[in-house]
Amino acid sequence: MTPAPPSGLELVVVGADVELLGAFSELMLEITPESSRSVEQMLATFALDPTQRRVIARLDGEAVGFGTVGRIWVFPVDDPSAWCELGVRAAVRGRGVGSALLAWSQATAPQLGKSRLQVPCSGDRPEGVRFLTARGFVEYDRMARVELPLAGVVAPEVVLPAGVRLSSLAAEPALRESAYAAAVEIFADLPDPEPVLAGSFEEWRLRDVDTPDGPLDGYLLAVAGDDVVGFCRLLNEQRGRVVGHALTGTRRAWRGRGIAKALKRAAIGWAIERGAERMSAENAVGNEAMRGINRSLGFTPGPDFIELRGAVPAA
Repeated sequence: MTPAPPSGLELVVVGADVELLGAFSELMLEITPESSRSVEQMLATFALDPTQRRVIARLDGEAVGFGTVGRIWVFPVDDPSAWCELGVRAAVRGRGVGSALLAWSQATAPQLGKSRLQVPCSGDRPEGVRFLTARGFVEYDRMARVELPLAGVVAPEVVLPAGVRLSSLAAEPALRESAYAAAVEIFADLPDPEPVLAGSFEEWRLRDVDTPDGPLDGYLLAVAGDDVVGFCRLLNEQRGRVVGHALTGTRRAWRGRGIAKALKRAAIGWAIERGAERMSAENAVGNEAMRGINRSLGFTPGPDFIELRGAVPAA
């Protein structure tokens, strides 16, 4: 039975209010640190999805939870799924706050033309999975998260095949179109449950390139001549304490030559230079090639990244 919303609960629409976005960012960092974002990053995403919505749950005036609903950027615009993030502070769980946030999400999704929600959960918080499965959600996808603590780690040597050099979009911004062409091919080959897309050049630029939490010198490139043949996108996460791999990939004709491993090695050096405490990455459970590379570089298993799907109840 779904508990009634507690007395004193209000859901505050965040919009583009910088102060509210700051409170939202703090809540995410506390409750779901692996997916937390800066105010600048959230503001930047409105160019990708101006319809996205965020609310903060306040209980007797205290911020205790958050909810988001918006487009899944690697799916077509008309895909029926909405991305939905939910979080409630541990001290107030079980009092109906999460149910109220989920109800808000289910009411909001149809306003964006969406008929189902796709909600991420971390494997180290099984109560979140139980909460959703009890309400009819089922597992849609699971990614194996790995981590590399950087204390005492020495930057590994980067060895690329003959004729291939290491660069970045900061060093060579003229390679953007070639990097985009590589992204289109690499996204198409990702072992996701459904096809995912790099999107248009403008969408790719807004989502993966010109992002406040991802400096351009962290968009590492493997370049042959004037062509990008592989890349590794690095992001500053958790206020710079963690460097996350958004994606590492190699174009089809260049796979099997050690390029992905060289890019991963370069990424470790990049993170060490910036004083990060650790690195994190997520691999599809069936992507044995990339999982093997991560193991060889010292990454160890972390909690799985789980996505659950549920239909929006009819009004």
